[in-house]
Amino acid sequence: MNQESRKPLFVEQFRDYVEDSLQESFDELNDVARSKYMARYFAECILSPKNPALLPSAEEDIVAFVVDGKGDQGVDFICREGGVVLIVQAKYSGGGRKTARRRPEEPADFDSFRNVLSRLWNFRNLEMNEPLREAAAEIDWDKDRFQLYYITVRQLAANQARVAERNVTPMADLPDLLERTELQLLDETKLNQELRDTLSLDVSEPWIAELMFTENEDSPPWTRLGSDDGRGCYVGRVSGAQLAVLFTQHKSSLFALNIRNYIGDTATNRAIRKTAMERAEEFFFFNNGISALAESIEPHKANKRILRCKNLSIVNGAQTVRSLHKTQILNPEAARKVQVLIRLTETDSKKTTAEQEFLDSVTRYNNTQNAIRISDFRSNDKIQRDIRTRFSALPSLGGKKFSYKNKRSGPGERDAKRGSEISIGMEEFTKTLFAFLFGPDDVYGGTGYVFDSTTEGGYARLFGRGGEVLPSLGNETFEFYAGVWFVCSCGKEWWREESRKSKHSALERRWMFYFALGAVLRKAYEGSEEQYRSDLRKLSHTGWMGDGPTGANQKVIFRLSRMAFQVLRQAYDESVKTGGSHRNWFRSEATLLLIKNKVADSWDLVAEHADDYRFPGRSK
Repeated sequence: MNQESRKPLFVEQFRDYVEDSLQESFDELNDVARSKYMARYFAECILSPKNPALLPSAEEDIVAFVVDGKGDQGVDFICREGGVVLIVQAKYSGGGRKTARRRPEEPADFDSFRNVLSRLWNFRNLEMNEPLREAAAEIDWDKDRFQLYYITVRQLAANQARVAERNVTPMADLPDLLERTELQLLDETKLNQELRDTLSLDVSEPWIAELMFTENEDSPPWTRLGSDDGRGCYVGRVSGAQLAVLFTQHKSSLFALNIRNYIGDTATNRAIRKTAMERAEEFFFFNNGISALAESIEPHKANKRILRCKNLSIVNGAQTVRSLHKTQILNPEAARKVQVLIRLTETDSKKTTAEQEFLDSVTRYNNTQNAIRISDFRSNDKIQRDIRTRFSALPSLGGKKFSYKNKRSGPGERDAKRGSEISIGMEEFTKTLFAFLFGPDDVYGGTGYVFDSTTEGGYARLFGRGGEVLPSLGNETFEFYAGVWFVCSCGKEWWREESRKSKHSALERRWMFYFALGAVLRKAYEGSEEQYRSDLRKLSHTGWMGDGPTGANQKVIFRLSRMAFQVLRQAYDESVKTGGSHRNWFRSEATLLLIKNKVADSWDLVAEHADDYRFPGRSK
């Protein structure tokens, strides 16, 4: 077999990633380092392209999710995005692929990983490194879903397949945990399959799918609905078996335009599969069906039941399709009996701005479930493109340009720009501003509120006027918001150090710290709103950040942070003494009011030194 025809291998691609992207010599790394990087590579380059909602776009955020080391409690990588907690444990051992294959995987290691959620639940009482402790504190144990991956290039033990069928260890305090969790054990063979599935997303060659619609008695197999601009939409039924075959042939490339790919073998997807196998003839009435796009749609010349679809992409229905694929494996006859509603919309192959906005809108309105990362729906807003332009115009810092990521970039783009820019993620930026100015998003119902652009939503509150989202921030507002961002970025470093040192429960989440930081700063400028906004605007000129921790502005941020830590501890301790719960403390508007009151009480002690808590206004 020649070199070009060889199928890509996980270990070889992983080696290239380490040496090309991370600028490390793979052969000089020990197995512990290889395992750490393998967990990151799997999350960033295998999982994320297929389901972008799993990871943020900023490089520094992805690096922070690697928690391997002392006190990692069997976790190499952990990330919580959009209500999904991704946890990866990787095993690379033996010094080389052949040796690693010969060394068997220890069943006890995987069995220990099955208990990882119970350890994270008990994070306050276990020895943990701070990045992991911080991640565990962010988990919403009542609502979040969990995707756990144990990946290895070792050889599986004889009984490992049986072990792999088991889920995480049940927890009495969370009776529905198993319904919200998927656990997978992937050996080298399965890792190779996952890699090739991801690589299939990048295939640029056009392809044709022939969809055979189910015949309707005394009527055409489909109904075509047209618009004034000539766009067509076909509605009809197709068999579950046909969708299963389509997935077998094209894998994840079938969902290239879907912002949420398969979310795992959850209770919902198991229910889809159960219905398909046990009530196949009623499946059509219970399932919402699928929505798909194609660049051109033409009736087949010979078979009037077939539509020929160029570059077909399913934008809603990944769960249904993949559940039917599993049904096809377990019960082919049931999959043939299943009928699925399909809505197929024709798009323009010329990706004009208007057409791209149409595609984004179709994807957005066909994906309204909570599992969707709602910030994706705002990525094409005019105001987000405006913010991106304005950040790119800021002077560089340390030779690096600022790059605002209103859209998540793919691994290739991140690799190309790695180390050459300072990335600012849209979701992190927006949630930071909102927390500083109004309070953590959890107080208002979560990320969904912050990115809700309706009159009652937080997005219009932050980026709008009179309940309407603006097309542009304007110079003054952008400079003010940029100043807030850079203050929080500096304060975040003090918060990390303090939370690591004190381990006080009030300091577990940075969003509440940002609010306290803002409350102290607003108190320092009380009665001088114009000066407050003016001084923060000057901080958008980032020359001052090069002064290091001894700079005048950095010293002010340190004093503000120190008072913020103090009032957070006081507010938390007072709340707990009166019967408040730890989890609700981070979600209650009463907490915001209590923090403001504590700031006012503390201010009496430093009022005569008020200037120490205001910025000198110097910029370079």
